[in-house]
Amino acid sequence: MVMAHLFRDAGLNFAMAHCNFHLRGEDSNRDMRLVENMAKKWENKLFVKEFNTLERQKNSGKSIEMVARDLRYQWFEEIATNYDYIVTAHQADDAAETLLLNLCRGCALKGLTAIPEQNGRIIRPLLNFSAQEIRDYARQNGIPFAIDCTNSDETIKRNRIRASVIPILKELNPNLIDTISHNREILCQQFDIYQNSIGYFKTVLVSENNGMVRVDRSKLQKIEHQSVILYEILSDYGFGEDTVSELCRDAKQSGTQYHSPTHTLLVNRDEYLIRPNEKKSSKYLVLNSLEDMNAYFSVELLRNDGNICFEKNNHILYLDEKDLTFPVIIRNWESGDYFYPLGGTGKQKISDYFTDHKFDRFAKEHTMLMEINHQIVWIIGHRSDNRYKIDLNNTKNYYKIHYNGTF
Repeated sequence: MVMAHLFRDAGLNFAMAHCNFHLRGEDSNRDMRLVENMAKKWENKLFVKEFNTLERQKNSGKSIEMVARDLRYQWFEEIATNYDYIVTAHQADDAAETLLLNLCRGCALKGLTAIPEQNGRIIRPLLNFSAQEIRDYARQNGIPFAIDCTNSDETIKRNRIRASVIPILKELNPNLIDTISHNREILCQQFDIYQNSIGYFKTVLVSENNGMVRVDRSKLQKIEHQSVILYEILSDYGFGEDTVSELCRDAKQSGTQYHSPTHTLLVNRDEYLIRPNEKKSSKYLVLNSLEDMNAYFSVELLRNDGNICFEKNNHILYLDEKDLTFPVIIRNWESGDYFYPLGGTGKQKISDYFTDHKFDRFAKEHTMLMEINHQIVWIIGHRSDNRYKIDLNNTKNYYKIHYNGTF
């Protein structure tokens, strides 16, 4: 209410937004009516949203406070499309409570910065003012306001810190909120410096190609405080301290995997590979015609004029016209699969080919085979089969089959 009053006096173009979570019975409706009445009096645009918050919480695995927070900010984003900022009235006491709460739960430097003054287009202009200063301003200027009755419920941890912990700390330091606010500003500056340093290490250690993230394990091991740096890298992909501790504690064997809710990490020789989680499903395509083939390959029929020039490109297969018979099967490799590598000396298991060419587990899962007449013709994108090598003296017409990467 104070922030809306200040914005109105400043002549800013703004709208008010109120959420009714229906968690406090008639008090919830009282607060909504208060905001509606003031918006009408001030002739100010108002958005109101009512939620069945308890129903939304069911099976979410989240506290009611977190569910309400998620609903609130999601709705703010939806209605703010024509506005420059989303502005919330968090104040210095809120930030102090958040800092102490984070400290009790366990946190790193970021947690000590508490509530940021700006997060994207969310801004909090009242963070430098205490709750008492804001209440005094409201009373001095006749601004009506309501107090959430659940603020006295000390079963909520934040309320316990506000009602029981902070008063004791104020006995040690009467200017506690001001002191925490000052320290928080310094911590925010220190966190900016820290983030810049982490950004540098990410440019040195991390690369990405086609959704696959690579972390240079050999370089990381030469850097001091590698666990801190690795945590900052892996936390972007949902991995926690337990995974980081295990990776740093022991030299994990190549092939070991870790899973976060969103990503999979693979230990691979001198690097960590990270990719988004995928539903495990085998691919098996049956191509019954050239039209089907052209959905996944660029297929050209060429004439042998005696001057064939084969491109050195693993994504291209050259195949005698008579050897392309349907159906053509495109599938994942299976245990026991074998072929005769072009340029090799004989038969080789596909698994041995992968090992010889240092395929990591992710690469193996994504590599596809082309099969004709129950024989593997091509490890697509890697090596063709010697049995299907074009005989320049006897081939009249041949296909140039270019894989376009659309599986």
